[in-house]
Amino acid sequence: MKSHPLFGILLLCAMLACAPLSAPRTAEAAAVSSVYDKQPDVTEKELLQFLDLLPQFRQWTRAEKEEAHPILNKGKADFLYSEKAAQWVKEKGWDARRFFCVMGRMAAALVMVEEGGNSMARPKDMPEVSKAELELARKHLGSILKASMDNAQVQ
Repeated sequence: MKSHPLFGILLLCAMLACAPLSAPRTAEAAAVSSVYDKQPDVTEKELLQFLDLLPQFRQWTRAEKEEAHPILNKGKADFLYSEKAAQWVKEKGWDARRFFCVMGRMAAALVMVEEGGNSMARPKDMPEVSKAELELARKHLGSILKASMDNAQVQ
């Protein structure tokens, strides 16, 4: 599927769109050098659970003026989120580091899918993506796009 060159960037913006940051990354996450460190590959079950929650999370971030997005931390891909965002995902049954790891890896995978699997297309603030994660993103592309749309409603 060939798409417009800006598709990956626009999709990433839609997936991660939030208002200005209100607090630094959590102390829990700061103890590890990156949210992606020592994290296993994203599984299909996790991705589907993540996609169920993503529209609600995006609506919550807009309402609360919260920000959650990939960053470079000391030259290494990481993910920025507030204590408040971490608490919100914990209340929904997720480990915060894992939730934001899944978000960052799938955002990076989407950019790579848009660029034909080219890992060089992945921005430096996004993590490396395994072959299995890239295939998972390809397999569930429609669901990822649907969950990332602005008109998604909280159930």
